[in-house]
Amino acid sequence: MDIVFIELPRLENEIGKTPQKVNGHLPNLGLCSLAAVAEKEGYKTAILDAAALQYSPRQIVDQIKSMRPKYVGITAMTHTIRSAAYIAGLLKKSMPNVVVILGGVHITAVPFETLRKFPECFDICVLGEGEVTLPELLRTLDEGGDLNAVAGLAFVQEGETVRTAPREFLRNLDSLPLPAWHLLPDMKKYYGTTLISAGGRVSNHLLTSRGCPGRCIFCDTSVNGHRLRSFSPGYVMEMIDILHKKYGTEDIQFNDDTLVTFRKNLFEICETLISRNYRLSWSCDARAGDVTEEGLRLMKAAGCWQVAYGVETGASRVLEFIKKGVTLDQIRNAFAWTKKAGISAKGFFIMGHPTETEESIRETVDLMLSLDIDVVGLTFFTVFPGSPIYPTIREYGQFDPDWDRTETYEVGNFIPQGFTAEQLTNWRRTALRRFYFRPGYMVKQLAQIRKPYDLYRLAAGAMKVVSRNILHR
Repeated sequence: MDIVFIELPRLENEIGKTPQKVNGHLPNLGLCSLAAVAEKEGYKTAILDAAALQYSPRQIVDQIKSMRPKYVGITAMTHTIRSAAYIAGLLKKSMPNVVVILGGVHITAVPFETLRKFPECFDICVLGEGEVTLPELLRTLDEGGDLNAVAGLAFVQEGETVRTAPREFLRNLDSLPLPAWHLLPDMKKYYGTTLISAGGRVSNHLLTSRGCPGRCIFCDTSVNGHRLRSFSPGYVMEMIDILHKKYGTEDIQFNDDTLVTFRKNLFEICETLISRNYRLSWSCDARAGDVTEEGLRLMKAAGCWQVAYGVETGASRVLEFIKKGVTLDQIRNAFAWTKKAGISAKGFFIMGHPTETEESIRETVDLMLSLDIDVVGLTFFTVFPGSPIYPTIREYGQFDPDWDRTETYEVGNFIPQGFTAEQLTNWRRTALRRFYFRPGYMVKQLAQIRKPYDLYRLAAGAMKVVSRNILHR
């Protein structure tokens, strides 16, 4: 092999052990795109999805050694950067001549800090979108050229961290080759969503766009930026065709925030799905201010079964502070229109915002209970490097900069003034109990049972909620 891309598992405290299986693991679309680009450029390319295969660190190193690549590409988020550094260190010891290339959201946000913390692990870092940078980087390395002339890199040179000129965002997404799904392990065997996410159907996910117009203070958009760019409807349908016909996909999650923002594209995709009679089910994320009644009706006809909205808070004051860019009226309309169209609605909420008070938490819980929601996701405010709030977060409460603390379902690296971790945990538990164990909600969910699998799915979800919020103390 010339280059091997690794999807790493998250290694816990006992870092040398085989990681536990993660429910809902799906292919890394970024690595699939980069691998497709490398393959198109003529490089012998492989993907080692160690997370899907549940490989231990030693198994990862042994597998990479057997492939004898010149280059190894690793991607990492903030909570997996320590695992990435550990694996990279093992590779450098076992294969001194291999060039380890790091990419992803974390290194893009904090390249200098990361290279200072892990000086012996990563040879070169690709910042931002890598599909144009990577081929130029590999050619430069092959030819012994000057890395300083390649835009979008960070590396250590003569003891100093160098960051080259920024790389422009890719404008024409259709210029990219189709994702290299063929380099992954068996799709049906090693990948799938959680029970709640797809109802037991063979599922996969796609991105139809890049960039986000939102300015939320808790989001790091350094990789894809704020400028919206989309794949054409024809390109999206080609990806759907491959997943459906070649890999037997029955359900698709569209994971970009802006599928419904590109209204013309959305309508064309929906109309094509209807005309081809694929009988695919699909779900998506959406900004509450972007949906329309007309669009939701068409989405339902095209197979959409769930839309997830980022609500975040029920307090107007907090919505303005976090720069969410939506109003409570838009949120209420979005949920009402979604349910009117016959689509399941999911709401994401955050607890423990900067400037949070007990009153604003009560407003959040009240909104949660007033909306017609089928599934709730309730996490804690987490501060990520590269997010707008990062430089000033200490003004609003206790902040722990340890990258391992970037948890969301447990109180992680931030506790707002006036709260303790225990208080936030109790508020979350109380909110979920009040939401899921309302008699009216339970009756409504039972009324939606159409087949035995629906009952199984509902029971499994109920047991999950009970174990985390009733039995857990």
